[in-house]
Order: sequence, then structure tokens, then C-alpha cells
Amino acid sequence: MENIFQEKDTQYIKKTLESVSKNIILPFYGNLSKEHIFKKSSKNDLVTEADKLAEIFIKSKLFERKKDVNFIGEESYDNELIKETKNTYSPFTWTCDPIDGTNNFVNNNDKFCTMISLCENKIPKYSWLYFPIFEIFCYCFDSKSIILCYKNNRISVYREKGIVNIVPITGSTLFLDNLFSNFQTRKDSYGLITSKNLKCAGFEVIALACGKIDYLHHFNLTPWDHSPVYNFAKSSGCKVVLNGSKKTFNFDTKGQLLCTSSNFIYNKLINKL
Repeated sequence: MENIFQEKDTQYIKKTLESVSKNIILPFYGNLSKEHIFKKSSKNDLVTEADKLAEIFIKSKLFERKKDVNFIGEESYDNELIKETKNTYSPFTWTCDPIDGTNNFVNNNDKFCTMISLCENKIPKYSWLYFPIFEIFCYCFDSKSIILCYKNNRISVYREKGIVNIVPITGSTLFLDNLFSNFQTRKDSYGLITSKNLKCAGFEVIALACGKIDYLHHFNLTPWDHSPVYNFAKSSGCKVVLNGSKKTFNFDTKGQLLCTSSNFIYNKLINKL
């Protein structure tokens, strides 16, 4: 992805996510009326006015930065213009979920985030998450670690032989205590720890990366959710498997995504799922 992305672009995306959080998303949080909430495919598949306005804002800011890049957003995916731009000459595509965890957002649950990925030939290369309530910014560059930031605190999260390492770059790791303070987990029938009714893919993959759960298992894959989920899991050193194989994820992938904290957990699960 030479010349398409530079480190300084991450600061631009960080400012964009902070701005959309402050000016659009958080003013709606706890203040949604019935007129602001809409059903999509079912009563549990919701979209709000905040989702729609946030995506419009993010899309405009991303296009200001990179004009010749396609865009796939959750709230505009059925739009004919978006379908057309998917097939343009550019090999690069932004994916965006303006509010991942909309049901949580509607119910005043703080477990929601905004997710963006930049894909090359449909494969996620760079991904960013922002948790508005916690003011935590996360990013990864298809590498061997992920970075989590809160104000002047910046930490690296990676694995060595299945062991999680959370290393301060600047400041401390204490802000993670706030992020996971009321995070609920459960033990499954195999004795493994997974999230409990989380309904936020972005939060779940950061919990996995940080060693709070043993695995995540997702069906009904979408470009806006699972481009960043795949990238954060892979970059933090987790075992990532698509439909039972080691195939590389692309945003047209269908089926199942299994991410485990180690090969040991993977071997325990793979024959039982």
C-alpha cells in the first residue's frame, strides 16, 4: 500500500473520530427519541439518526483525505452509488461502521464504538477503532501488534507464544481498567471464557486482544464489522480462521470467523464447533 497511506493519516483519522464522537454521536447518547430510531431487517436490527449522520460525516472526511478510494459503509451499503463505487478502478476501499453496537447505544450501554478499515484488493491493511465514552483510540497496521491510546497514554498489545503482552509506550496501562470495568464474561460448555451478550464486535476483539476472553466466533460476516475485527485479531497475534481454514479474509468473505487467543484454544475448539 505504498504511497496510499502514511503514519500522519492516523492522526487525521483520530481527529475525525474524536470530532464525530463529540459533535454527532455523544449528543444523541441518552437523548434518543422514537423519531431517532429505525428498524432495519428485524426489531433487534436498529439504526439511529446518529448512525446515519456519523457515517455521512466520516465519509466526507475520508474522501477529503483520499479522493480516489472506494467507500463501503453500513448505513449506505444499499445505496446505488455505493454499489457503483465498489467497482471502480481503485484497488483501495474504506469500510466504516459509524456505531458498532447500535443496540447498546440505544439502551445507554457504553459498549459501542466507531470502526474504520482501509483495504487493498478487499483485504484489510489498516484499521482504527474509537470508543466515544472511554475516549480510547485503537489502531493496527497489519503488523505484529496493536496500539491503544488514551490522552497521553499509549500502549502496545501483542502475543509471544500465546502469552499476551501489554506494554506501555508512554504513560501507563491503567485506562484499560476503566474500559473493562463492567465487562461481563461467561464460561462456555468447554470451560472457555467468552463475552456475555456484548453485541459490539469492536469491543469484543479488543477484549480478545487484551486477554479478557479466550475466543470470539462470528457468523454473518460484513465488510464494516469484520474487516477491522480480522485485522485487530491478526495483528495482536491471535489465531484467525475462516470457515475452518487459514484462508485470508477479504470483505466479500461469507461464512464463519473464529479468532482464538492461542493455538491451544484453537485446537480445543476447532473440532467441537
